[in-house]
Amino acid sequence: MRHAMERRLSTQAEPTLVAFEAAMAIAVARRLRPPMKVFALEVRRELGRSSLSPRAIYAWERGEARVPADALLAAARVTSTTVDQLLVKARRLRGLGLRPGD
Repeated sequence: MRHAMERRLSTQAEPTLVAFEAAMAIAVARRLRPPMKVFALEVRRELGRSSLSPRAIYAWERGEARVPADALLAAARVTSTTVDQLLVKARRLRGLGLRPGD
């Protein structure tokens, strides 16, 4: 019983800094390549996943789902930037007090 409660609490905790920055980086990338449908289509092509939906990308942005590393790389390619550039912009936004999806 105790382990189940610990698991439940750990899933409700704040996301780690790495997960937070990845979510912000996806949010930055999506705004660099509007509209959302086009961004989702291009990321889906880069990943070779026919089932990736805009809803999944929104979930990444809001921190409801972890951003896969390959999705971060695909987002960088789609926006003609690097993962590092996306993360730098994400850190600046975090410094302004913004959260993923804002």
